[in-house]
Amino acid sequence: MTRRTLCFVPAPFIASLIAMSLAPQATAAGFQLREQSPSAQGTAFAGISAGGSDIGSMFFNPATMTLFSDQQVVLGSSYVMPNTRLENGFATRADGSMIFGPSSTNNAAQSAALPNLYGMWSVTPNLKLGLSVNAPFGLSTDYDADFIGRYHGLKSDLKVIDIAPNIAYRINPKWSIGAAFVARHADAELSEALDFGTLLGAPGVLDGTATLKGSRWGYGYRVGVLFQPTDALRFGLAHQSAINMNLKGDASFQFNALTPAIAQIGLTLSGFSNGGATAELNLPATTSLGMDFKVSDKVTLQAEIARTDWSTFDELRVKFNSGLPDAVTTEHWRNTWFYSLGLSWQATDAWTLRTGIAHDESAVDDAFRTPRIPDGDRTWVALGAGYAFSKQVSLDFAYTHLFVKSSPIELQAFESGYLPLASPNLLRGNLNGSYKSSIDIIAAQLKFSF
Repeated sequence: MTRRTLCFVPAPFIASLIAMSLAPQATAAGFQLREQSPSAQGTAFAGISAGGSDIGSMFFNPATMTLFSDQQVVLGSSYVMPNTRLENGFATRADGSMIFGPSSTNNAAQSAALPNLYGMWSVTPNLKLGLSVNAPFGLSTDYDADFIGRYHGLKSDLKVIDIAPNIAYRINPKWSIGAAFVARHADAELSEALDFGTLLGAPGVLDGTATLKGSRWGYGYRVGVLFQPTDALRFGLAHQSAINMNLKGDASFQFNALTPAIAQIGLTLSGFSNGGATAELNLPATTSLGMDFKVSDKVTLQAEIARTDWSTFDELRVKFNSGLPDAVTTEHWRNTWFYSLGLSWQATDAWTLRTGIAHDESAVDDAFRTPRIPDGDRTWVALGAGYAFSKQVSLDFAYTHLFVKSSPIELQAFESGYLPLASPNLLRGNLNGSYKSSIDIIAAQLKFSF
């Protein structure tokens, strides 16, 4: 392969510091990451919008900071271990000829650590200031070069970092409000094989590769309200805004070493040349409602419901400065709901035990599922525990297993709604099969109060 020189957009230092490894396959609908609080993970994030056991709940609802006094710092990390495999794959070109390659894949997803950081300062008993650093979205799938779906995607890597100053105010013993300003950085890399052989009369022999790398800052907000009608019952309602980002970076193209030099020149002149590129990334809004009910001095029940507006993710479109026509992947995602129930038990003065279950809907319609994001409905089963070494220091840890529903992939070279020669998948071909996935998560955090 002959590789051309590239200049990539560098990610800011803070993104490199927090995103210490590749993002895994997303653990919530689409490419959303819910792993923002190891303590709340023990209850499958049930009731987190109404406040958890520490200030990590500010990511979901900034108003919940009024539940805590003095100063607090939380340092945590979740290690996500996804397993995603394509089984019984079958692929053909638009003309019906076979696309050769293994019919099944090894795990296409990568394990990764997702750190989070929270800090809170009590200005007064009723006024709180906080800072949170999180990775709310992320994705990493990577396939071998001979993958039968290589024309639909090879590598997909998305890292998203939020840095958010928070403020909360207790209006009276029953009502609190909160808000956060969100500075978000996204860094993405996408690659796929190109069937230059079909264009040059040698299908499958002269594959090339296209790679896009880009990054961008975007800005949004979070707002929330906390209502506590009695000492035993709390409700929290929160909204996180959508943030639309136009990633800017560089595109590169590689030609197979077998491709004749004259053909490479012709392809380069037709637009397959290195240069600038952009891709619009629409990250959705989420609205959540949580409940926390203290049944007794030792037992607390939690519940959560959240809606994510994934319908804004209608397509993935890459625009090239070289004049090459836009590369389009049809998505047509749908809005999703997340439901969870949890229980916390204060077993001793030092130990708190937690458990929870959740259901998370897939954002992807079967007809538009792609190898980049083989999303499926998820069922969560979570266990967790917390140990207080003293009033100032405590440790929380949790384990979660996500059962992912088997997800068919049914991509067509000729998509409905397009003229045959204008179909985005014309040169990508047909791809069928079934994705089998599961996810394991272990998480831990240290909490310091002073």
